[in-house]
Amino acid sequence: MSIIAALLPNQDRLRRLQTAIRGRHQIALCSDWGALHRLCETQPISTAVFDLFATGEMGLEPVRQLRRLFPRLITVAYVSTGNHDRFRDIFDAGRAGIDGLVIADRDDSPERFATLLEQAEARSVASKLKVLFAGMHALVRDAVLISVTRAHERLTPEVLARSLSLGRRALVRRLSDAGFPPPRRLITWGRLIVAAQLLEDPLRSADAVSLALDFPSGSAFRNTCQRYLHCTPSQLRQRGGAEYVIAGLMQDGPRSDDEG
Repeated sequence: MSIIAALLPNQDRLRRLQTAIRGRHQIALCSDWGALHRLCETQPISTAVFDLFATGEMGLEPVRQLRRLFPRLITVAYVSTGNHDRFRDIFDAGRAGIDGLVIADRDDSPERFATLLEQAEARSVASKLKVLFAGMHALVRDAVLISVTRAHERLTPEVLARSLSLGRRALVRRLSDAGFPPPRRLITWGRLIVAAQLLEDPLRSADAVSLALDFPSGSAFRNTCQRYLHCTPSQLRQRGGAEYVIAGLMQDGPRSDDEG
């Protein structure tokens, strides 16, 4: 069972986190930022959920240290907007590389909270891709990152192109020139990368991942794994999860028969 480190002085917010994860993870409580750092050093922490204002002032430097020392750690800020000054603080917090943001009393119903935790996992794997594709043309890199970070949405080739301020045909050409598959296949690769990241949690079933990413059914998800990766979700988990899918994407190139 993976471990979530929680720096949440507010007991009601801690209970809401416990309800959202439905027993799928163990929660380790931290009294302050130092305790959170020590826990990450000694335990296999997958995610840190914290109140940015746990010690009064906003703690951005501790977050930057977490990101630097534990690059695989998924970071989620759980805060109250409180007053107008906090909106500016939270905007600044985005620069610290936080993967997810949960607003108290707005985003913390069990279903919404669980979804935001899963989306934070998608942003975490996207940050790894950003480093991997650092030398790539910005438009192509952004197309890949959008396909991953918006994997939970009903993304279409038209929406992807519009997000990049391109026409659909222009996007097809850009991707093809860079050796990437056309938009529709790229979107599916993005969903598979996130699915593989979710499957790295051994307690997540293929059906649960299928539901989280809005596949038509568990069977449709399994068929997509077979078509793109030639393996089952269980085999995908065993072969390395997200890293295995990213390698598959890099081997998939332009297709003249699919301008999707």
